[in-house]
Amino acid sequence: MIASGNSTVLFGRGTLKIGRRGKQRSILLVALHRPRSMNAFNDDMYEDLIDLMKATINDDSVAAIVLTGTGEYFSSGADLKNGNFHPEAGGRRTLQKPAGRFMMALIAYPKIIAAAVQGPAVGIAVTLLMHCDLVHASNDATFWAPFTRLALVPELCSSVTFRESMGLSKGNELLLLGKKIDATTAYNYNIISRVVEPANQTNDKTSFDYTNNVAENLCTEMDRGLLTLPLGARTSSYFVRLIRGGQRKEQLQEVCRRELVLLDERFDNGHTLEAAKSLKIGSNGKQRPPNHKARL
Repeated sequence: MIASGNSTVLFGRGTLKIGRRGKQRSILLVALHRPRSMNAFNDDMYEDLIDLMKATINDDSVAAIVLTGTGEYFSSGADLKNGNFHPEAGGRRTLQKPAGRFMMALIAYPKIIAAAVQGPAVGIAVTLLMHCDLVHASNDATFWAPFTRLALVPELCSSVTFRESMGLSKGNELLLLGKKIDATTAYNYNIISRVVEPANQTNDKTSFDYTNNVAENLCTEMDRGLLTLPLGARTSSYFVRLIRGGQRKEQLQEVCRRELVLLDERFDNGHTLEAAKSLKIGSNGKQRPPNHKARL
């Protein structure tokens, strides 16, 4: 069993902080936990999320997962220090890398997965929301998918899910124009289902046991609708299967494969490296300021 009682523990390689919520502790609250990197996704985090999903698929003590972030950020997106902008990144096909395997696992995950976005979400932290069954966000959250300026491609099926959820024109404002939007706009664009006012909490945000009220409120609300275990966990799987559609998983995984093939092509052609140079991004993933106005 993953976690137990009221304890908050680190999972796997230490990039996730997890705890149980609900009357029967059937909701797994999972916080992205790389606060020094604004919860950026690196290989360890992808691997931890893959392992977590594998471990909970057949665990009848887990009816749902709620994703949130540690500290001020939900996530700043892919960690550029992973070498994502350099030619060798295309050497091993992205589909076989931790990022690609995480995408496939998320698309296939058969239980309820929700997100509580308590702060800025960037890149993959936005595209993964399209695969969540419920998404709440604090009123100071922002959403940004700057793929065009980084010479990347739409990822995690966003070439399809954005237009399906928001409509073609609004979806393209995020994808083609790289528009950053606030929580109210995200609600109007159907990215999130609710905007939550952050509570005036006195808890120390640096405390290991600290969680934000957006996540806690979402867990409480979900708990009211879940059946007792083990029936609750099994029932959620039936609902998810029907809501997402019979062939939906296979269709989205094929979309994701096509996106990753084109991403590898951009790596191999040096497009991302050229973009990195124009934005003054070094091999350590940090932007070198001097005379350039661009910001990630």
